[in-house]
Amino acid sequence: MSESISVVAVLTAKDGKALEVERVLRACVQPSRAEDGCLSYVLTRCIEQAGRFIFVERWASHEAIARHRQMPHYTAMANLLGDLLSERQVYVLETLADDIEPSIGSHAGVVG
Repeated sequence: MSESISVVAVLTAKDGKALEVERVLRACVQPSRAEDGCLSYVLTRCIEQAGRFIFVERWASHEAIARHRQMPHYTAMANLLGDLLSERQVYVLETLADDIEPSIGSHAGVVG
């Protein structure tokens, strides 16, 4: 089991604010990736809903996440997004199973 902590943040822009939200979010990516304890920090956009952005992050520890949330680039992002978002959901996740899937047919009871 992985000891890292994953974070998935789903941010939905208010109507007409998607480009501004994207600009603000993009500015936070590189400085976040440079932080101690950041293992991965990826910004994506939903294909079906262009105004919905998703961060998929992996951190070494809860302490690394807490430090991240105190960083100037993070607090600036949070302040700028205040009036631009219609919805914000953040999930802090722990891994329950290994990332590697067993090969097909390796499960007990699988008839091959």
